[in-house]
Amino acid sequence: MMRRSVRFAVESFLGLAVVAGCGDSGGPSPATATGITGATGLTGQAPGTTTGPDAPSGDSTAVPTTSGDASAGTTTESSPPDGLPKLDLGEQPEGTTGESDPLAAGCEKIDFLFVVDNSGSMADEQANLIASFPGFIDTITSTLSAKDYHIMAVSTDNGMNTGLSSTCTNGTCNCTPAPVCCENACGGSGVTCNGFDCDDLPLSQCNYEYGTGKEFDATGKHCMLADMKRYMTESQPNLAQTFECIANVGTYGSGDEKPMLAATSALGDVQNGAGGCDEGFLRDDAILVLVFITDEEDDLADDGKGSPGEPAEWFQAVVAAKNGEEKAAVVLGLVGDSNLPMGTCPPGGDPNGGDGVGADPAPRLQSFVGMFSNGVIGSVCAPDYTPFFAEAVSVIDTACDEFEPPG
Repeated sequence: MMRRSVRFAVESFLGLAVVAGCGDSGGPSPATATGITGATGLTGQAPGTTTGPDAPSGDSTAVPTTSGDASAGTTTESSPPDGLPKLDLGEQPEGTTGESDPLAAGCEKIDFLFVVDNSGSMADEQANLIASFPGFIDTITSTLSAKDYHIMAVSTDNGMNTGLSSTCTNGTCNCTPAPVCCENACGGSGVTCNGFDCDDLPLSQCNYEYGTGKEFDATGKHCMLADMKRYMTESQPNLAQTFECIANVGTYGSGDEKPMLAATSALGDVQNGAGGCDEGFLRDDAILVLVFITDEEDDLADDGKGSPGEPAEWFQAVVAAKNGEEKAAVVLGLVGDSNLPMGTCPPGGDPNGGDGVGADPAPRLQSFVGMFSNGVIGSVCAPDYTPFFAEAVSVIDTACDEFEPPG
C-alpha cells in the first residue's frame, strides 16, 4: 500500500506542554535544549528489510544520524511519491473518494506502551511527558482511523531495591512510591499507610515484577482504571487525567534503570497471557506504539545493572511479540543525545551530578530504535516534547496505513 505523508499543525497544541528540562527537578533546562534530534534517517537497520524476528546483522551499537534543524523542534521529512501532495490535517490525496479509498482504511486498533524512567533525576521529564500527552492523543484521535486503544505505563524497575520517603505520626504513615513503600512503613509502627489499612495493603506479586502496568501514582492515588485492568482503553473517563496518574511513577525507583527489560517483559507471554498481570494488553490485530523515556543509557547487564541482552536481541523480542511483523511496531525513544550531531543534551551532562543537568548519551538505545522502519529518536533534554509527538503521529499514521491484521 502506498504511504501517505502528513504535515501536522504543531502550533495547535504547543501551549499544552510544560517547559521542563533534564535531570533533577531542581535544575533548569539548558538554553540550547530546543528540539528533537532525528525522526528520519536512522541507521542500524535499513527500513523495510526485516519482516520477521531475525536480528539485523552489523554493529549492534550503530547510532542514528540526525536530519533537519534541531533548533526548530522538528525534523526534515522525505517528499511524498510523485503525484501525491503533502497534506495538512484533514486533507486527502487528490483523486481519493473518502472512506471508501484504500488509503483511508488504516488500522482499527493501537496498543500504546509507555516505559517511564522512575529514577531520582526524572521529575522534570515526567512532567514534560504528562504535559505533552493531551495534544498527542487528541491528534491521534482526530487524525487516525483507529479508535480502539490500549494505553499502559510501566516503570524501569520491579519495585524492589527502591528508595523511599516515609513519615509516620501516631500510626498514620505517608510514603512514596506507594503502595510498595507501605510494606516497609507498616512494618514499623504504622497502622495505616497512604490511606490503606496496614492489614489490607493493595499489594500483589504484580507490584514486584518488570513490565506490569501502573494502577497507582507514586503517592498512592488509585488511577481508577476501567474494568480493573492495568491499562486504559478508549472508553476510559478523563483519558488525559488518568494518563497523568499512571505516568506519575515517581523518582524513588532504582538507579539501575532497565527500560528494555521492562518493555520486553510488558510485551511477553507471561504478562500478557491468561492470568498475567497485563492480560489482554497486547493484541495481534493492533499496531504497537512503544514509547520509552530515560535520561540514562541501558547499560550492559553486568552486576545486575542494565537489561539483559544486546540491542539486536531487544529488537527480536519486540518483533516476536508482533508475530514477526516488524512494521507493526512504532518505537519512539526520548533519550540522551549528546553523542549525536545537533543533539540537544549538553556534552558531559550528568543527570545524577550536582547540577542535575543533561543526560547520559544512549548509543545502545539509539541503535535499538534505529533497527525499526518506524523508529523515531527524540531528545530527553528538549524543553517541550510536543514537536516530537507531532512528528510521531505521522509515523504512526503511516504504520496504520500499511498494517494488515492477521486473518
